[in-house]
Amino acid sequence: MMSRHDVLRRDPAALLSRHAEHCEGYFASASPSHLLGISLTTGVCRNMFPSPGSTKLDETNAFDLAEVARANLGQLNAITVSSFCGPHGLIWGYDACPPAAGHRRLGDVARGAQRAEAFDLDGLLGAFAALTGPVGDPRFPFMPGSHVPAAMKSRTASEPGVLYAGLGIGIPEDRARSACLLMEDVGFVPGADDPDAHRAAALECLAQAVLEVGTNQRVRYREVFVGTAATVVGPGETGCALAMAPYFLLARDAVPAGGSLHDLTLEAWEEASRPALLRAPMNAPPRRHP
Repeated sequence: MMSRHDVLRRDPAALLSRHAEHCEGYFASASPSHLLGISLTTGVCRNMFPSPGSTKLDETNAFDLAEVARANLGQLNAITVSSFCGPHGLIWGYDACPPAAGHRRLGDVARGAQRAEAFDLDGLLGAFAALTGPVGDPRFPFMPGSHVPAAMKSRTASEPGVLYAGLGIGIPEDRARSACLLMEDVGFVPGADDPDAHRAAALECLAQAVLEVGTNQRVRYREVFVGTAATVVGPGETGCALAMAPYFLLARDAVPAGGSLHDLTLEAWEEASRPALLRAPMNAPPRRHP
């Protein structure tokens, strides 16, 4: 098995989608290599579709808004899978195209014999959003209708309070033998009106939970990434909090000329791939490639 370094430098084709401009789900390739994207969002809508005895239409509307609130993950057939990224997986924004400034260190976290450095998840969230682009200004979005396996949890609420999603990621010391762990959490605090009031406690719980799973699974993590997204749900509204991490293949045009992602920072990748970005207006016919 090639290392992540070798896949990025010598065989980036192992990570590629069948499409020039679109990413797609990991199921679409016989190659074991794949990427993992990280998304953590919320969406809130006015209650508009109260069917008799049902709130599902408003809940679906809020979920769909959350899907496209940052990285564009709309129009997907998302398939919930368990939350591990193994030796064949590379994390976008960490293994491939990390931010030039690195990831913001939050401190250390400890639980029993486990010790790890803690980092802010926002760098990974921003990197994935830079890849897909927002829904109104696409870069390399997913092919509409793709079947995409994803580590995913969501929660909806239709009463006043604070709704949040959280995600913790454990990076093991030996990634050739152990998988990265994803711990998704979603919660609702009825009557609350400050989306940041419970953030510190939620982050601590996520970090501690990652280390506890490491103890259970006999895996030692060297780094833990944690983050939350929260929103206030008001009277007459429905909200959704969504943690979603798709396992995917990269749009072919997202690999810059020269054919390698090795050693590229996120900013260098954005500059190198800019000529190939999909910027077609909504409902325009697709570009044709030779």
